Amino acid sequence: MKRTLLIIILLFATACGDDNKTTTEVVETPEGEACEHLAEGPFKAVTAAAASIDAVENAAVEHTRVNVALTDYEGAKGGFVEFEADATGDFLMFLSADVPLTVFDSSGNEVVIESTTLGSDLCTDIAATHTVELEVGTYVLAFGPTNVTEVGLVHELSGAAHDDAQ
Repeated sequence: MKRTLLIIILLFATACGDDNKTTTEVVETPEGEACEHLAEGPFKAVTAAAASIDAVENAAVEHTRVNVALTDYEGAKGGFVEFEADATGDFLMFLSADVPLTVFDSSGNEVVIESTTLGSDLCTDIAATHTVELEVGTYVLAFGPTNVTEVGLVHELSGAAHDDAQ
């Protein structure tokens, strides 16, 4: 009986060990990051200003869902927040609601949105994704007009490495 028990233990121990295991590194995509942060945060609340010159709250918080409370704007809801781009490249603006978005540079000139995608194949938290090329600097994001009172924003720099430990 002892011999049978010893054989069973040795077989089990041998089956559990595998010195040749390989680990697969999971590569985060900007869309995957946005899904995670839109759903799980962390969260920061900002309030949109009614005029672009009053846009003082910065919505460029990395790895964070920024909940933008919209104000009365053009007979509906909307408003303006500041966005400090700390790098040059294509920024992906992931929104929790399909709200009109316009981007202005520090001189008040409209910055062309390169593409807009509605929805996501990865999650339901992304309602719209806008891609806009930005240089390092200060921008104003204009939301609306819309009937939505709040919109969640997560931004990602396309092609940037992701480190949520920041």
